[in-house]
Amino acid sequence: MIKRLNLFTHDGQFHADEVFATALLSLMCDDYNVDRGSDTELPEDPENWIIYDIGGGELDHHTPENRERNGTHPNTDIPYAACGLVWRKYYREILAAYGCEERYFDTVYQRFETSLVLGIDAEDNGYRPVKGTLDTMPNIPDEQKERILRASRYGFTVSQMIRDYNPTWDSSMDYYEAFIYAVSFAKDIVMNRLDSIISSLDGRDYVMQCIDYSADHIMIMEQFAPWEGVLYSQSWNPKANDIWYVLSPALRGGWNVQCVLKNSSDRSDFRHPFPAEWLGLRHEELQEASGIATAVFCHPSGFLAGAKTQADAYMLAETAARR
Repeated sequence: MIKRLNLFTHDGQFHADEVFATALLSLMCDDYNVDRGSDTELPEDPENWIIYDIGGGELDHHTPENRERNGTHPNTDIPYAACGLVWRKYYREILAAYGCEERYFDTVYQRFETSLVLGIDAEDNGYRPVKGTLDTMPNIPDEQKERILRASRYGFTVSQMIRDYNPTWDSSMDYYEAFIYAVSFAKDIVMNRLDSIISSLDGRDYVMQCIDYSADHIMIMEQFAPWEGVLYSQSWNPKANDIWYVLSPALRGGWNVQCVLKNSSDRSDFRHPFPAEWLGLRHEELQEASGIATAVFCHPSGFLAGAKTQADAYMLAETAARR
């Protein structure tokens, strides 16, 4: 962890790319100083500063020369902006300082980029991925393309959220103060995103262990962890393919039994559905139909059921498996 960093970016109205770049860089150090200025106010000792989104250096994306040199994000037509350039250059230092295990670095880099950075860089560059894709489809009529483009404009993006931190025309707030508020907000988003990605990677090992311990078409998780992506990625694994039901503690108390999908893209196609007569039943009705003393519910769609105890949740799964 670096003790202190000096950061420099442009002044005036701020955007999501340099705000998130600042948030990312702040994770590398115990403390940081960030200055905002113009091209004529660059630090006289640039070797002691990280300068981004201004100045014409490797972390600037505004000149034609820099755009050509920086290129686009891999496998996309999205040009780099300050957020992507900072993430690409410093992600190892950022993740090491954040406490991420080195074996995860490349995976975290990719997932963080695709889930957050790409959208920020695309919007800052005025690049519309949907339009770019439609431009490669000459057989679609222009009227249909325009309808698709209009539909793609809906939504309130994280870039818009950051833009709204800029002082309004009738505000007396200082731009620097507003910028720091925006960085604090962005930092929370960055840390939550990283925590989620890293946690899912940690959980993968646990889910794999649960798959190995599964038996009689039932997988038991003593602690819930996101399991679907892991299980469905194991199409080559006979143990994973043999699982019909997953048991895990319910957030509201008791235990859930979830049906495993036959096809992960079809949320209604199960490897072994619950009995049709259970669907939509609750409490006494389900207890009578299933013979399970503490059965609580069976969702009308048939993807989930629950009981008050682990033993009875297991009996729900075991009974359904025999039907």
